[in-house]
Amino acid sequence: MDEKTAKQNRLMLLLLLAVFLAPALGSWLLYANINRMHLATTNYGEFVQPARQLNLTGLTLPSGYFAHHFTLVYLSGPGCEAVCRQALMVMKSTQLALGEQVSSVQRLYLATGELAGDVTQGDPGLKGADAGGLPVLKGFDGADAPKYIYLVDTNGYVVMRYPIAGDPKWILQDLRHLLGVSEG
Repeated sequence: MDEKTAKQNRLMLLLLLAVFLAPALGSWLLYANINRMHLATTNYGEFVQPARQLNLTGLTLPSGYFAHHFTLVYLSGPGCEAVCRQALMVMKSTQLALGEQVSSVQRLYLATGELAGDVTQGDPGLKGADAGGLPVLKGFDGADAPKYIYLVDTNGYVVMRYPIAGDPKWILQDLRHLLGVSEG
């Protein structure tokens, strides 16, 4: 065998080794460095872990209330102060910004005491209910609940939350993604 053929054979052997070993080496490097990588998700809200199904027992809502709709929920104390009104306004503007998909999202305001009557008046799209002491409160984050707007899926599970102090566009972006609406 001449030297030129031997070089070609060695090169072929090295190429075959590289083809078979490169994927294994690449996956090992990925596995070994996964904590250093910043793999981003496409959602803007925080996932509620684990997702909690809301128990509507005792609320004046129809059965199957969550079916066929995503629901934006805000939970507040007995009175609706400035932060509460801001959250309700964010929920309303987000729903209206969905355009043709506006009917795919509904809004729910839960109070942990006497429901402030002026909050839901003049806004037929906002449902309000007194949830004080009811099982539905277990689906939220206790004392931290008034700091967030929650997203409930069509099966009645609390799946995401958005800080009121955050950018309201985050909720809109996630809802558009869930509903399959283009950014148009």
